[in-house]
Amino acid sequence: MMLVQRLVEYAREHSTSKPFHREREFSWELALSSTGKKPRLDECRDADEARKGRGQRHLTPAVTRTVGVAPQMGADDVQYVLGWGDEGTKPARVQDCHQQFVDLINRWAEESAGECPEAEVVRDFYARGGVAEVQRPDEIGAKQGVLISVDGVRIITLDALTWFWEAEVARRKTGGTTGLCLVCGRDGVLAETVPGNLSKRLVPGAANNPALISVNERVFGYQLTTGLHHTPICLACGDAMNTALTELLSGPHTLGAAQQDSVMTWWTLGDAPKDFFNIMPGKPDPAAVNRVLERLRGGQPLLVADSVRSQAAEGRFCSVTLGGNSSRVVIRDWIDMPLSEVMANLAGWYDDHEIATVWDEYPVHYPLWQLERATGRWDKDRKAYRDFRDTANGQPEHVHRDLIGAVLRHKPLPASMPRHVVQRITNDGTVDGPRAALLRFALQRHPRKDTDMPPGLDEQRTDPAYIAGRAFAVYEAIQLASVDSRNPSRNEPDGAGESGNGRKKLNATFKDRHFSGAVSNPRPALTAASKLAPGWLGVIRRSKWSGLAFTLEGKLSAVLALADEIPGRLNPKQQAEFILGYHHQHAHDAQQRRERRAQRGDSDAA
Repeated sequence: MMLVQRLVEYAREHSTSKPFHREREFSWELALSSTGKKPRLDECRDADEARKGRGQRHLTPAVTRTVGVAPQMGADDVQYVLGWGDEGTKPARVQDCHQQFVDLINRWAEESAGECPEAEVVRDFYARGGVAEVQRPDEIGAKQGVLISVDGVRIITLDALTWFWEAEVARRKTGGTTGLCLVCGRDGVLAETVPGNLSKRLVPGAANNPALISVNERVFGYQLTTGLHHTPICLACGDAMNTALTELLSGPHTLGAAQQDSVMTWWTLGDAPKDFFNIMPGKPDPAAVNRVLERLRGGQPLLVADSVRSQAAEGRFCSVTLGGNSSRVVIRDWIDMPLSEVMANLAGWYDDHEIATVWDEYPVHYPLWQLERATGRWDKDRKAYRDFRDTANGQPEHVHRDLIGAVLRHKPLPASMPRHVVQRITNDGTVDGPRAALLRFALQRHPRKDTDMPPGLDEQRTDPAYIAGRAFAVYEAIQLASVDSRNPSRNEPDGAGESGNGRKKLNATFKDRHFSGAVSNPRPALTAASKLAPGWLGVIRRSKWSGLAFTLEGKLSAVLALADEIPGRLNPKQQAEFILGYHHQHAHDAQQRRERRAQRGDSDAA
């Protein structure tokens, strides 16, 4: 019940929606007139949306509708408003839907008692058989939405309709039972079923519009009963719960991606420091992240000003990660913790995945979506990761919630995550900043963590796997420098990881031939490289960069001297260390090239 209570609190603080309304899509508008003009059925799609087959979205009266016939007020499907079916509907059911919609309009007009002329216009339209006067478009479907307007005013906006609808929902959903609500702790009219649901477009995996709480079959209820008799929730709280969750999932504080099994939305109760919003992992502000990290590393409070600290001490962070299963919501994670604790966890997240790259002068941090995309397949032709919407992108469907849990709860990644990233790297040979950041984060939170893995090169680290990765990177740089040295127009070899403009095209580089196998067993690759390296260095010595051969040879000797022997088979943790050693060495070499070019004043210092 704590989740429901937090949602109701949010709705009461922030929501301005009318009770028992939800947003849905409409493609048509039935235009009626009080002056006797012929009714029209107009298409109300926006031009851009019409090309995509979509209609306009409007907030309309609505309650949960499962398999039974239950008309909504003032706007509904074609089969309800106009009584038109299609190939996928049964004529008897369509007739029943239409008749119940007309009966609802008649009761509204009767209860308005002449105070709402629009209600009388709509009632008279149906009473005289006005549907027969409406020309039916060829492309219309029974499940498409229809709005009703009178003299250009859509009746869903009328206060008289809203008041009638509130009473109608209470009649349908309560049965007149009163009692203590478990959510607000007050006596009120209790709901037999929750008076609303969520749009399936907001919930990954939902086949229909799902409900957060539903006991519509005996198998789901306590003592094989249906309804909310054993979970008393008042009608107002039931509506507020759905309103809050709909607004949150539709708002900016939502993290999710296509082809994932869940979406996360978050909110705060009480005042939050400005940096908190700027360092959430969706699109973090680098300056805010650096400010928080400086305070974390300096032992300073993460909530800066005393006034803000005192306010945030009472503030709380709430988030819910959910997915869908047919018509039900699956709660995959629920967080309710102090803002100060979440700030510390976020700071730890950025501290643990910070990584040096080939392209950046300083270590960088990544938004969540970039790390999620890096778990997918690399498209060698496009030189980019496959899109989230690509069903063949190869991302685990749970990667989003695994990362969210690690970020907000300060947890380690599941063991399957770094193994999956290593597999992707060995399959396509691409090691970039996001993938290296994921592996570093996994090692920083590893249960058997021996020492810290720094963001950039650790020249004193003696882990055999890390040294083997560094050695592989140096051997690769030696081979590519030997290729570059054959081009007299070049100012300096680009080295591995850079563009290599003017480099002679190789059928297969040392990395192409050996990297995939070296990740799990570096000994054969490094043994082969030790035999090839003298020839590569000889080519460099005979070029105008003869001094570079001495530098590279010294670098290789220094790296190999750190390890007693070349390791053989590597376990999953060591495989991640090998890849990070390889990545760190290339990032370090790229930084050295930038510094040399800056000293020379080269325009291409990058």
